Amino acid sequence: TAITESIGGTDGSCSELASVPYIKTTFGWQYVMMASAIGTAAMLIPTLFVYKEPKKPENTKTIGEVLKGAVMVLTDGRFIGLIVIYSGFWILYFQMFDSVLWYVQKYVDATSVNNFVNSIFGAVGIDLNWKFDIEHVTVINAGIIILLQIVVSNIVKHTKALPTMIAGIAMGTIGMAILAINTNIWVFIIGIVIFSIGEMTAHPKFISYVGLIAPEDKKALYLGYAFLYGVLGSFIGGILGANLYVHFVDNLNQPSTLWIIFSMIGVVTIIGLVLYNKFLAPKKY
Repeated sequence: TAITESIGGTDGSCSELASVPYIKTTFGWQYVMMASAIGTAAMLIPTLFVYKEPKKPENTKTIGEVLKGAVMVLTDGRFIGLIVIYSGFWILYFQMFDSVLWYVQKYVDATSVNNFVNSIFGAVGIDLNWKFDIEHVTVINAGIIILLQIVVSNIVKHTKALPTMIAGIAMGTIGMAILAINTNIWVFIIGIVIFSIGEMTAHPKFISYVGLIAPEDKKALYLGYAFLYGVLGSFIGGILGANLYVHFVDNLNQPSTLWIIFSMIGVVTIIGLVLYNKFLAPKKY
């Protein structure tokens, strides 16, 4: 799981689509890790010799003031409530690095995709013998975001934050539910694509929503702690995903039930956001 996340997550590039399978097949997984380490270390070169650090404004806050700000944010029940609710969507997201990969490896037959891709290359005289593997799952997610994020952002840039968040989470939930239909590789890919579009629709508007509900003079402070949704989502998602997978997939052989449960978490997240906006969000919003 850690290997796949490090090489195929949203911080990856399209070059991984070809390089990782080749290195894995030709040399082994240990060389994938070495290549990842070399690639990461190489990023130091432009950072050290090309990047110029902009001049930072002087920090006038004392350590005590910084800690006071942290305590204020972390004891703001309304803000923490929003973080907890929104983290429900990220429980689904982090399955891309856990249960989704185990599911693909055990249940999904990618032969039709392999034949389709290789037929395209074969039509131009390239004998690639390409094979879909688990690392391509997160590459699909990252690739869709790279290709469509600007398009999606332009579509939703003038829409209200909360309805757009809900629409995005609803798409993500539908994408997860699609996985429960059957184990066909094309159904699986459609589900991941829809989920990815939902992700890129919802998340920017979450940042916007935090800015709208934060106190006027504390917006930057609140936005600085908005990342906590990922802490909760990854922590809960990893433990929950593993336990549910073992119970429903390994023990009961019911993978569809697993995806239905995660889809219900998405539904609960949507309901939570609606209730939050009605009863807990500052009235100015």
